[in-house]
Amino acid sequence: MAMVPALADEFFRLAHHDTTGRPLLHPRATSLGLATALLGELLGSKKILVQERHVYPLNRTPPDDALTHATLDQLIAQPQHTDVRTWLEFLSASGYADVAGRLWRAGHLRPVAGRRRLRQTVTYVPTDLLVAAGPWIRLTEILRRGEAVYWADGFLLCLAAATGLDAHLLRDGPPKAAEHLQRLCAAAPGQIGELMAITAAVVGDAVLSYRT
Repeated sequence: MAMVPALADEFFRLAHHDTTGRPLLHPRATSLGLATALLGELLGSKKILVQERHVYPLNRTPPDDALTHATLDQLIAQPQHTDVRTWLEFLSASGYADVAGRLWRAGHLRPVAGRRRLRQTVTYVPTDLLVAAGPWIRLTEILRRGEAVYWADGFLLCLAAATGLDAHLLRDGPPKAAEHLQRLCAAAPGQIGELMAITAAVVGDAVLSYRT
């Protein structure tokens, strides 16, 4: 089986400025997108099944990656909880720190301490501009050219649409880019389509709740 890319790492890069590390999305949208991407890593390696708004472990063989392994272990350890929305909420609580930690350990991010409104903050700044910008360049070119996509890039594009990141991807593109994105998302495989529909609903509820 072909190796599944670290979708959560790719989404993290997409959701942050490639030079400053500044977030492009609402924090809840980012965290929920990362949670979806972590499930996507398991889905792409056929470790889980997403069906009728529920998620089920399929293959208990541990993944090589420690974070993906931990995510699968959590699903296996809680068989009474299968609702996808529940898992997105749960994984989103630690998803940002978990994925940032994985990228930091791999040497792709460096933490920079700061202060905002009398609180200490940490911004994760990319260590390599070309690596950080890679997913953005690749996906915007797919949309501009109307190209077909492999599974992983299709997943990321649909996830961008589900979290509101598509507004940034499409900002400087031609109208046909938005049309191509709509076609790709409409044609997404069943499990991806279902996962993205749930993600979009949860993100919408989270952002609306924050605004009100």
